[in-house]
Amino acid sequence: MIPVKLDDLNPAQYQAVTAGDGPLLILAGAGSGKTRVLTYRIAYLLTERKFGPEELLAVTFTNKAAAEMRERLAGLLGAHASRLWISTFHSACARILRQDIEHLGYRRNFTVYDESDSAAALGSAIEAANLPGAPNLGVVRVRIDQAKNEGLTPQDLAASSVSADAAAIAEIYRIYQQRLRDLNALDFGDLLLLTHLLFQAHPQVLERWRARFNYLLVDEYQDTNRVQYLLLRALAAGKDNICVVGDEDQSIYRWRGADIRNILEFERDFPAARVFKLEQNYRSTKTILAAAHTVIVHNTERKEKELWTDNERGEPITCYTGATEREEADFIAREIARLCQESYKPSDVVVFYRTNALSRVIEEALVRRRIPYYVVGGWRFYDRQEIRDLLAYLRVIANPADAVSLTRLIGAPPRGIGERSIEALEMGAARERVTLFDALGRAETESSIALRIARQITALHQWLRGLIAKAPTVTVHALLEEVIDASGYLAYTERLTDAAARRENVDELLAAAASFDAEFGGPGGLGDFLERVALVSDADQVAEKGGSVALMTLHTSKGLEYPVVFIAGMEEGLFPHSRAEAPSDIEEERRLLYVGMTRARRLLYLTNTLSREQYGRRQESRPSRFLAEIDAALIRRAGPPPRNEPIRIPSREPYVDYSESQLPEHEGDGEIAVGARVEHPTFGAGVVRRREGRGEGAKAWVHFDRAGTKLLMLKFARLRLIAQ
Repeated sequence: MIPVKLDDLNPAQYQAVTAGDGPLLILAGAGSGKTRVLTYRIAYLLTERKFGPEELLAVTFTNKAAAEMRERLAGLLGAHASRLWISTFHSACARILRQDIEHLGYRRNFTVYDESDSAAALGSAIEAANLPGAPNLGVVRVRIDQAKNEGLTPQDLAASSVSADAAAIAEIYRIYQQRLRDLNALDFGDLLLLTHLLFQAHPQVLERWRARFNYLLVDEYQDTNRVQYLLLRALAAGKDNICVVGDEDQSIYRWRGADIRNILEFERDFPAARVFKLEQNYRSTKTILAAAHTVIVHNTERKEKELWTDNERGEPITCYTGATEREEADFIAREIARLCQESYKPSDVVVFYRTNALSRVIEEALVRRRIPYYVVGGWRFYDRQEIRDLLAYLRVIANPADAVSLTRLIGAPPRGIGERSIEALEMGAARERVTLFDALGRAETESSIALRIARQITALHQWLRGLIAKAPTVTVHALLEEVIDASGYLAYTERLTDAAARRENVDELLAAAASFDAEFGGPGGLGDFLERVALVSDADQVAEKGGSVALMTLHTSKGLEYPVVFIAGMEEGLFPHSRAEAPSDIEEERRLLYVGMTRARRLLYLTNTLSREQYGRRQESRPSRFLAEIDAALIRRAGPPPRNEPIRIPSREPYVDYSESQLPEHEGDGEIAVGARVEHPTFGAGVVRRREGRGEGAKAWVHFDRAGTKLLMLKFARLRLIAQ
């Protein structure tokens, strides 16, 4: 092979790449070129140290990272790169098991179940266990995943159980594993666990693989869990030719089993280890790096290092405080619109948040300003299962002829009305030339539907008819609450995986309805609400020329970078999350913020609110403790400063929403004219800034002294003129 030129490496990178044999720990700070070092290290081992491609095993965590490494090595080595084994941990273990799983009683043609398949198998195991008061599927699944990440078998879990619930989960785990074995199937956790068990139970198999791999290279070592650690120790034993690259300051996956001790204690595990620090950052401005450093130094579980850069100083960190989450979202959208009028594109911008539920108001604000966006690493808010289920009810109430939504709601939650019964109703509707909704009311006349099921269908039809009649006289929030309560939907979500997140999303939908009702000014707004939702869900929003703004949780941000980064929801209870109580939890939350901040190349925005609607009621918000950790000299504030005293929402300069085309202002249609001083029963006093439409459809933009700018339907707004 032709030697690889190392001229473009900095001194620290060069030392790490050209180090000799033995264990190496490369502490690679954010944006310091860790992928370059890892790929050059591989190339150096092949061309200078004369290792064969088949002797090296390089593992990382994502297919994207593995593909990037392979691509870079192809550029350095040409055809020789194709013989390298570069993959994710799970892919590497699957490849090992394809050769040797028969030692564990499985066949080589095993199936790897995805989450849906494994959930179905687990649900069947829970039923088969037939245990009184057994935990729900979501709880059981999380605990079994944890056990597999820790390298624990069902027997191990049973032996360590100290409560009836723990013993029940261990028994379900045993039945689940037996079912998977009967099906010759593995879930994702099994790929790691069974490889570990294979090596433990069959030393000759381990020795064969250990002899094959003369050098191990591990990316993102700070994200390894217990079973991955055990696998690496087993394969490296004897030669200790292992090179790990990582950054403990970016360890953010403890919730899925990552153990920061693996990187912090590497030198204890391998006493001969040499440590190299990559501290030169090529991504961010000096200001962004300084701000991130002032945050992360508050952690105790870290190794001493400080990133530096030759990049420009750059702009201060912008911190914005809005009165409400709507003002926060509107500021984000307004700033993005301004930046895109200057030198940035929508694709240059990302908005991070701690939990998915925060995306809803941000999505709506972006839609109002016609800014294209897409949600990364999860469903768009209004496309999530629980939200689509509940919207199906509202759509049928607004339009009973919507057969698609009607079919969806019949099964959400399940009512024992199966596909055959629905098919019979559809045939009856076609025969009688009526809608599917009308056919529900005639279910008891269908001979092909059992009388018990027909009566359930009739009861559902009567209930929906009552909601249809009530809709014009109640708010969307009240209607949605009745749907949720009467349908038993929340109890249904408790039986699903991610029950807590689903409940959080349902609460966010209720908050959206309440916000709409306040803006709409009265009952009867269901049609307008659904129209707004339809705009947010429109897939065409992401297809516009010039790319789209990315929205994602901070946990999805690893490995990414953007010129402009917004981090929303910088409040106690949100970030750090309310579940973060122990000091180690807070340190993990701080690392999560550090990762988010260091994704930014040029501009960084941190936003929060004085109050936020959560769980159906508005609550005072306290600024995140992390904001106080940033050097004030690095910050430029926008909006009122954070405060811990009782909320007094300050008056600000008028702001008009230009998301719709600017239309001529109409001063007729009564006394509510542009410039008039008015009072609203909820929002208080304000000034009419813009009018649109006449008669029944008349709308006004009113800037309220305490609540900011609101769009109101004058027919329902109950505005009262104030003498000036």
